[in-house]
Amino acid sequence: MTARPPRPWWRTWRGLLLPAVLGLAAITFGISHLPVAPVAPDAAPIPYTTEGRLVEQIEMVNFQSPQVGWAVVPTGQYWRVVRTTDAGGRWQDVTPPGNASNGGVALTVASATSAVVVFLAYQYIRDSTFAFTSDGGAGWTAGILPNAVSTGPDPIYVLTPKRMFAVLGNETVVSSTDAGQTWSTVPLPALPTGTCAPTSVWFTSPSSGWVTGHCTGVAALWHSSNAGTSWQPVVFSGGYAPAAAVSVAPPQLIPGGGALVSVVEQGSSTDSLRVFANSSGSWTAASAVALPVGRLLVSFANPAHGWVLDAPRAAGALALAYSTGNGGINWSLRTTPIPAGQVTALDLVSAESAVVLAEAGREADLWTSGNAGVNWSKAKLSIFSGPTPRVNGIGS
Repeated sequence: MTARPPRPWWRTWRGLLLPAVLGLAAITFGISHLPVAPVAPDAAPIPYTTEGRLVEQIEMVNFQSPQVGWAVVPTGQYWRVVRTTDAGGRWQDVTPPGNASNGGVALTVASATSAVVVFLAYQYIRDSTFAFTSDGGAGWTAGILPNAVSTGPDPIYVLTPKRMFAVLGNETVVSSTDAGQTWSTVPLPALPTGTCAPTSVWFTSPSSGWVTGHCTGVAALWHSSNAGTSWQPVVFSGGYAPAAAVSVAPPQLIPGGGALVSVVEQGSSTDSLRVFANSSGSWTAASAVALPVGRLLVSFANPAHGWVLDAPRAAGALALAYSTGNGGINWSLRTTPIPAGQVTALDLVSAESAVVLAEAGREADLWTSGNAGVNWSKAKLSIFSGPTPRVNGIGS
């Protein structure tokens, strides 16, 4: 009898191969239809050193309308103040000449045509120079502070061409009534609890002024209802621990009157955000929301609609966009395609339209979304020289 030859391997495993192949195809099909978060290219996050925090601070974007916006961006050796009147298609360099430095600049925008820029002190230069404009940067009036300015945000505010306020790097608030020729110290009353180091000054109306900053054990600020003549402390409820590190942002005006303030408590693994609003004489807030620890950029279009852009510290991470439509009671989350390590500024133009400034080396990208963060588009921020601005009425 002739022995039967061994069966080919494909016949031996034929009964098992078919179910395996079908199972693999089903798994592959299923995976391909699961939602997949976009992956950012490798990019080191902005370092959390003194220099890194400065970069985060001085880059900014502020749209006063869908068409008119201001920004501070790095260009080559220096930082530049730029302005657009066509929704970001073209940006004109409006930096006051003769004051540029590699220390960086901080910009406070009051309207579509009014802003003040302060040049941050560096190296052996101790005092900070500043300049303000009321014509969109075509002409500037310059002055000098009595010391280095705070890193802000909004470390200086021009209330009138003569009346102005600033926060110095030593946490002193100063004011001038002669366009910065002379300065005097603004006394701030002691807080009933905790401590706060002023960093910012802002006015939501010609009479209503605010001083905010970094606090310990409390969320508080100082308010003036008489154009800065006198100031009173305002303490928000929140039950912060005595050693809690709390940052209070400059208030923004609520349409129809009042103001809102975003307060962030920094933690080791999560940060806590609360938004306080005052439209009827008292401050109210929704419950605090916990967010992954990182760089938090907060912007509100009105008391109901606000965004938080959370930039985690991990290399290669993507920025996370949280949005609320009811004043912070509920939040929705979307993952953006924006590398977290590049994000430097957020501005909410409307309830669903956002603009994000991202640093890519020594260039700047502008990310925009018009549908509440569902889709994003990216464009290089193109800067054009234009006419050289005048300073104190004198051209270059």
